[in-house]
Amino acid sequence: MRIRRVMSLISGDLRLGFRSPVILWILIMPFAITFLLQVVFVALFDPVPRICIHDSGESSITMALESTEGIRLYRAESPEELKEFIKNNNADLGLLIDNGFDEAVRDGLKPELEFYFSGESLVSNRIVSSLLVLDLLREMEESETPVEVVLRTGNRDEAIPVSRKLIPAVVLFVLIVAGIFVPAFMLVEEKEHGTLRALLVTPVRVSDILLSKALLGFTMTLAMCFITLALNGALSGRPLALLATIAAGTVVCNGIGLIYGTVAGNAKTLYTLVKSLNILLVGPILFYLFPGWPQWIARIFPTYWFIDPLYSITLKGAEFSDVRFKLAVALVIGILLFLAVVPLSRRMKRKLAE
Repeated sequence: MRIRRVMSLISGDLRLGFRSPVILWILIMPFAITFLLQVVFVALFDPVPRICIHDSGESSITMALESTEGIRLYRAESPEELKEFIKNNNADLGLLIDNGFDEAVRDGLKPELEFYFSGESLVSNRIVSSLLVLDLLREMEESETPVEVVLRTGNRDEAIPVSRKLIPAVVLFVLIVAGIFVPAFMLVEEKEHGTLRALLVTPVRVSDILLSKALLGFTMTLAMCFITLALNGALSGRPLALLATIAAGTVVCNGIGLIYGTVAGNAKTLYTLVKSLNILLVGPILFYLFPGWPQWIARIFPTYWFIDPLYSITLKGAEFSDVRFKLAVALVIGILLFLAVVPLSRRMKRKLAE
């Protein structure tokens, strides 16, 4: 029975696949990329003001800062520890608050408040931290603020944290790498080891082998993408729309992977194909980085038709009804890619028979 043969091939691929470094990398990729996104990129590109305080008398400034969102607050045990903290750029602003500071402010005695700034901190973080402390001081002495400082973003997209803006790109990377490499690499690996030639002298057909690679690639890619979304807290909201988008994208990528796998005779050729045609896969992303470019050009790329829905759903809150036309186009492209595999598989079979 054909289904039984396909399932047997998938079972064999699963047993042998875990020995492959490429497949192992694909399995750990969501965790590795999430670590880079949440730890490295957030620290570099989405910084928050860091304030270190040594408070000898439990000032109301300290208590107010502890309940303030959008900053990181550290407590130093001594003035020396605070200065060392600032010296090592572990905080943007350091405050030394003496015992009885609050009472002196309320009595109008103008006590000294020592500020320390890290020379390596961002200017924006220094300004925000200083304004925040000065505002708390004015509240303490019950004086009116001469100006009202209101922080606004230019548009809705700028209000989205950098880490969240990167989530679609991360999912897209997982989708393209897993969707293309799982079927392509496993097919090429069997060519190099001679197992594909051996299988073709059995009742197993070429279509059975390709179907098993496509099903395994589809399942693994779908799972890896949803693990990535879950690790980054991006599953809530529209899971069904995300499922449809990732499924359509996986069909396209699996079709490309099968074309690569049938054309490439070895791993070196496969990597050359991937590097040479990479622009066709990731080209649409450039139009998100440079919105001034003519956006209609992005529609020429086959991956645009699932990349744009992915960005629209995860960043703009689009519904399935808003992206269903683009997903339908992506599905048609995927079907055409699978149809293109048919003559390529016959050519591959003839080469293996030589």
